Amino acid sequence: MLNPFLQKTLYSFPVQPVLVEIDVNKLNATLSQITGLRLPLVDTIWNLGFAALAPITPESIKAINNLPGVKMVHANLEQRAFQQPTPSSEWWPTSQSRNVLEAELAFQQGYTGESVKVGVTDTGVDVSHSQLVGTEFYSTISWPFRETLDENGHGSHVASTVAGKLYNSPVGIQVEGISRARLVCVKCLGRGIGTGFTSEIMNAISVCYDKGARIISMSLGSSDGEPQGGPEADPEWRLIKSLTAQGIMFVIAAGNNGPSPDTIGNPGSCPDAITVAALDKNLQLANFSSRGGRRFPTKPDVAAPGVMIYSGTSNISPMAIEQANAGYGYVAISGTSMATPHVSGLIALLKSKYPNMSTERFKDVMVNKGKVFDTMTGFGIPKWSYFN
Repeated sequence: MLNPFLQKTLYSFPVQPVLVEIDVNKLNATLSQITGLRLPLVDTIWNLGFAALAPITPESIKAINNLPGVKMVHANLEQRAFQQPTPSSEWWPTSQSRNVLEAELAFQQGYTGESVKVGVTDTGVDVSHSQLVGTEFYSTISWPFRETLDENGHGSHVASTVAGKLYNSPVGIQVEGISRARLVCVKCLGRGIGTGFTSEIMNAISVCYDKGARIISMSLGSSDGEPQGGPEADPEWRLIKSLTAQGIMFVIAAGNNGPSPDTIGNPGSCPDAITVAALDKNLQLANFSSRGGRRFPTKPDVAAPGVMIYSGTSNISPMAIEQANAGYGYVAISGTSMATPHVSGLIALLKSKYPNMSTERFKDVMVNKGKVFDTMTGFGIPKWSYFN
């Protein structure tokens, strides 16, 4: 069947990229049939039973939909990093912002997250950076060509916030990730400006899972939080729900479309995600941070530092060049993208003490220990002491 969203938009474009969901028991046969139709297959997520195709016509989409092994055909939608321009005024180094979540208290008690793997699905990672040496990295950018380098810098900044090594930047500012978790960084956003397609993001989730990550940090999404075709049809929602049931914890950015209500992005709008809003240095909600509302009455879940966060980035990032006064390989960025890895790092600390920590347990604690819920900051800032 066609995803209801794709059904409505089938003739809106002369061609469009699609994501084909296939019965895994018929995957090889169905892929052979697609190849026989001479359609541009660009990537296959083997373990999940998905195949991505470059833009094809409505007639070709209908032909694929009629193949016996096809379960559903989805639009392969574009998503991007949630990042805001940051003036070079008062920076908030991660060595300071981490303590809003009481990360240092966890370290003092001997819990650093070293036994935990965190997956970061983003623009990649610069493994030559002093904070990120030794990071495990992969790429799912497959069209129009395979990309591996973090030429954007967003992903390296996110990774360094989750678990960057303690380091003094060239301008003498100390930076330190929230945890010492082992990182699995997968490049699924690229093309210079940090964009990726549903297929690349889902493939990145799959890689993180296969490589042992049990926390997946996603500082990305679409501006419209509505699930593609509804809650039962959206491919990302279905994947997140399935893996959450297996104990994987998804930490996802709320989006940067505030201050209007009901501006949560997708997949942050997924009920199974831990969705994160951004706070400034006064612990007030950032003006840009997306809000919940009537459409998304349970979002966001929590809030964390996300304004002018100073940490490592890719050494080839244009942002680092623009902020030369921040020191080579370092930059201050704002966004719910920056808030998300703070929470991912905290959860890594929690999992080092409580290996069976789950999304349900995390949310239950915040209901009981956090502030009264609102659709701007959810249950507030998660803190190490709440869970002990």
